[in-house]
Amino acid sequence: MELNGTYQATGKGFGFLIPEDGKGREDDWFIPPRSEGGAWNGDRVLAVPVEDDRGGQRRTAKITAVVERANKTVTGAIERQGREVWLRPGSDRLPHPIKVVGRTRSAKAGDKAAVAVTSYGNKKLPPMGTLREIFGKDGTRPAAVEAILYQYGIERAFPVSVQTAAELAPREVVPADLAGRLDLRGKTVITIDGASSKDFDDAVSLERDARGRWVLGVHIADVSHYVQADTPLDVEARQRGTSVYFADRVIPMLPEALSNGACSLNAGEDKLALSALMTLDAAGSCQSLRLVKSVIVSRVRGVYDEVNALFAGTADEAVRAKYALVWPQLQEMRHLAALLKRAAEKRGTMDLISVETRFILDEEGKPAALLPRQSGEAEGMIEQFMIAANVAVAALARRKKLPFIYRVHERPNPEKLALLMETTRALGLKTPLQSDDLPQMALRELMEEARDTPYARLVSEQLLRSMAKAQYSDNPLGHYGLALQDYCHFTSPIRRYPDLAIHRILSDHLAHTPKAALYDRYGAFVRAAAASSSECEVRAMTAERDCEACYKAEYMLGFLGQTFPGVIVSASDFGLYVELENTVTGLLRLEHLPEEELRFNGVASLTDPLGRPRYTVGQSIDIQVAACDVSMGRVSFTLPPSAD
Repeated sequence: MELNGTYQATGKGFGFLIPEDGKGREDDWFIPPRSEGGAWNGDRVLAVPVEDDRGGQRRTAKITAVVERANKTVTGAIERQGREVWLRPGSDRLPHPIKVVGRTRSAKAGDKAAVAVTSYGNKKLPPMGTLREIFGKDGTRPAAVEAILYQYGIERAFPVSVQTAAELAPREVVPADLAGRLDLRGKTVITIDGASSKDFDDAVSLERDARGRWVLGVHIADVSHYVQADTPLDVEARQRGTSVYFADRVIPMLPEALSNGACSLNAGEDKLALSALMTLDAAGSCQSLRLVKSVIVSRVRGVYDEVNALFAGTADEAVRAKYALVWPQLQEMRHLAALLKRAAEKRGTMDLISVETRFILDEEGKPAALLPRQSGEAEGMIEQFMIAANVAVAALARRKKLPFIYRVHERPNPEKLALLMETTRALGLKTPLQSDDLPQMALRELMEEARDTPYARLVSEQLLRSMAKAQYSDNPLGHYGLALQDYCHFTSPIRRYPDLAIHRILSDHLAHTPKAALYDRYGAFVRAAAASSSECEVRAMTAERDCEACYKAEYMLGFLGQTFPGVIVSASDFGLYVELENTVTGLLRLEHLPEEELRFNGVASLTDPLGRPRYTVGQSIDIQVAACDVSMGRVSFTLPPSAD
């Protein structure tokens, strides 16, 4: 029997084989020390089963061959030993120091650097590599962030040809641009975004037609007018796939001359748009869609916090005056958004719990404060309108059988759902008796039942893990999490390539391009763009998470030895993860707990030898900040002295 999969190292001498066809943790194979066969963490490998030398029941294997190397470039700290230069990998899952060969004069001990691996070593020779990049002093957040971006291939700077093309784009709309466009400059159109936003993809309008029905306008920046297919701008945008956001920083998909300038729907300026004009009945159900190329002007640069204050009745006189002309429209929008939200709840849209961090940085870019990011009624209102537009546009594309890029979310894996059901039953929640082909409503009801319990975060995370990853596809497979048959990403072409791509397709469709010509032009393109955009999205999300972890660790360096209240958010074989009020999560290791022989019960608790829970998810606990590894983005806790 030959196994194939990915080797997952632990940094403790042993690891696991994650089978390519595995369904969950129970399918993993234990790889004992000295059985990794030269594999490094993340490598695709072949392996064979072996007997557990400890006489246990765990599935054990040894690696026989490395099929594909994952670590072609490694980042870490430079060390000098006489004339020799070595790189100590920054990840404890890559324990092998790499001998740096070739030109090394620029490398100083203590530098954070990247090395391209040329040899992975053997019993006689160490791994070797050549110096590629130096990021700064190891252990600092700026160097750590630059190393993460380099590792994921995320470039801050644009090629000269791309930057030049963006700067040459006309900032103002000229009469020639208006040919064939619907003039909506007389409509009351507004943008509503965060206070720090600089690129405005979308604007909204709402009015009643002659029959009293709502006409919701979602007006999206016509980026495809400025970024033509196969130009340097388009090629660069496709390679980036998405803008990357971390802390309060952004690495844009398009140069700022476009993203913050020509394309951005800045208030008071004539702007080119692609407008989705949806007619909705009294229940908020979309009856028809009119998709048009347009020219608009935003009347107000709305800010979420200000609109939330208006809705709450706490806005000051200056804010009330700013929105006076659009206040009746905002009230109508608020009512419509509430109807759309209720409809989403009825069809089974899942409202999972996510905790995001708002980073307050000082003038030097260092984190000065961390706060939970609050999402208010205004944010929810705009989200409902964007979803409505995405649904209407995707439904049009499916009906017209256009070559298209859909946003899809397939049904959960039955085996993973079964594990979720076991967990929720163990927590005492009312769980469906079977996990095959569960409707979205059953999982929504499960989440809502858990919401007011200490296990809400745990259930939300387990639900997320049980479901497939949302991605892009040229097939209209539907969106399970949103309980929708039709869905796409239409509303953010400044920062997402799939949106830009489908704008281009829709523009050709609106220009009456024959369907055969559309498929000749876009048939292969949509498949390739969907695949590359999905990969870019994962890359960006992983880089964002890793970068923000470095910011959090840097912030907590200022609180070493201090005690904070926290909440246990998960338990594991090696300890507890505790979250603080500022959203920082750290590890409280098993060996730092006073009780002996604690064991993870596989669900939500560390128990004593009699099976009694001692530490459980949702439990409040005081911790002391013990250590912060900025390069790794890790925070470690211990119990305060009084708790020992």
